[in-house]
Amino acid sequence: MSTRDINPFVHLAAGSIGGSIGVIVTSPIELVKTRQQSSVSSYASMKVIALSKDRSLVKLCSQIIKNEGYRSLFKGLTPSLAAVVPTKAAFFYINAKSRQVLANFVHQGQVINLTAGTVAGICNAFMMNPFWVVKTKLQLDERGCNKDDIKRSVTNIWRTESWRGFTRGASASAIGSLEHGLYFLVYEELKTRKFCMSVFSDVYRETSYVPAMVHLSASACVSKVIANTIMYPTEVVRTRLREVAEGTPYHERKYRRVVQTLRRIYLEEGLSGCYSGWTLQLAKTIPFTIITFLVYEAVLTSYTAKDR
Repeated sequence: MSTRDINPFVHLAAGSIGGSIGVIVTSPIELVKTRQQSSVSSYASMKVIALSKDRSLVKLCSQIIKNEGYRSLFKGLTPSLAAVVPTKAAFFYINAKSRQVLANFVHQGQVINLTAGTVAGICNAFMMNPFWVVKTKLQLDERGCNKDDIKRSVTNIWRTESWRGFTRGASASAIGSLEHGLYFLVYEELKTRKFCMSVFSDVYRETSYVPAMVHLSASACVSKVIANTIMYPTEVVRTRLREVAEGTPYHERKYRRVVQTLRRIYLEEGLSGCYSGWTLQLAKTIPFTIITFLVYEAVLTSYTAKDR
């Protein structure tokens, strides 16, 4: 049974499980990365592409624990977990379903992978944006954790901006969804035997001792790094659009639209500003992608083996 023939709901379950585990493990890295992307956080001065010894991830996390408590390392985890199941589930489901539909009209695998991944990403961007707005607000709050933080954030956004406040950054997320298309385009190519032969050359044979999961992990990481590096500035733009204080009139906001925000960041901070937190993104990408896709592929493999 090929991946394309598997019931889309199996893709949904596989993506949900893998995504949930990945989010929990990489939550502290995501917190620090978001603060580096922001212009209002005390981490705004740390806009460097490469982390120095004084700004190592361990040191930054230690600083957060000292000032805000260890629980603060997981700020934004609740809305992330609440969203990751529908997010990853919907993404893998829509991606799989789109591939099935496109296969009836398009016969080029690269076009199918790119289009299906992008469509799934755009759908997710609009459906899940309220969760990400709340998550960003919580992560940029440098006060200690409180059990009412989520309720307070949601209430403040609704009271000052109504439903429009929960759409901040959706346009940037939609544009950044091309990353998902690029990811699957590269990932599916790297999963082929040709990639393994080019990397492992003499050792990769039909009876190779190179584990299949190592192959999949390498493919997932390389494709994620390539796609994310290309589209990363949209993540910085998204954070800037969401960091504005509730109730600030639209015309008084420093960051208002995607292009205007990107241009302003580049003019004021240079290329490094467009890649704020990029190093941490790479540090997060490796474990998150490996966990997500190993679980995803393991579930699919288990399903297909069961049906044989």
